[in-house]
Amino acid sequence: MKALALFWQKYCMLLRVEWAVMFAYRSESLIWMIGAFIQPLVSMAVWLSISDNNSIGGYTAHDYMVYFLGVLLVDRLTSTWDVWELDASIQDGSLSTKIVRPFHPVHWSISQNLVYKLFFAVLLIPAWAIAAAFVPMFRLTISLEIIALSFFAIVLSSAIRFLIGFEFGLMAFWTNRANAIYSLYEGVHLFLAGRLAPLSMFPSWVEKMAVWLPFYGTVGFPVELLTGKLELGSSAIIQNFAIQLTWLIVLLVTFRLLWRQGMKKYGAVGG
Repeated sequence: MKALALFWQKYCMLLRVEWAVMFAYRSESLIWMIGAFIQPLVSMAVWLSISDNNSIGGYTAHDYMVYFLGVLLVDRLTSTWDVWELDASIQDGSLSTKIVRPFHPVHWSISQNLVYKLFFAVLLIPAWAIAAAFVPMFRLTISLEIIALSFFAIVLSSAIRFLIGFEFGLMAFWTNRANAIYSLYEGVHLFLAGRLAPLSMFPSWVEKMAVWLPFYGTVGFPVELLTGKLELGSSAIIQNFAIQLTWLIVLLVTFRLLWRQGMKKYGAVGG
């Protein structure tokens, strides 16, 4: 119990530090958030224009509206940027300053993610609720059960995307092209995760591949669950949660292996 209490105390300190950093650069955080709105809103405008008030792929104009608002919310609550920071810290040797501290370096990244995502949640969720009160097109038919399931799906998605980004960053132990490789992955993720369009717009074989790989489960699944495209109690919900948990376990094991092997290879002077 003492070890758990000490661990929690350290984490609280990390969270306070990250809150201070975020508010020191709050203008930058807001600009970054506003910039992240562009892709989902452009996609929404394109699909609304194409649909012309008709149903395409099972989506009406209202469905498109709430889907891409869901993409905007879920993507902000699950996206990660650790690959760029980790790649830089490995290349310039500044990772050494975190390795010698009595806390695994991954926890610094986790605490930073928690703070920034809580910040976005506090801004975006009330903003959507207020907008929905005045604009019927923004409204969702939602229940406490859907909220709970969506929250769980978003938490798992955030953990999966964090581990994927961190593990791409760990590739910097072996190559100086980790960022470029991750950018390629992000390009694929943009399509197969449902960020650019609902997966029902793609051929069935693409949709099936996206479901079983760590793509649909990171954005499309939480969004369709939140917006009511998946019926409560359906086998698809259970299946997608099982896929999320499976990938989470695989990525945790991969992370431990990459970290151990990377530490054997890592060497830096100064930092």
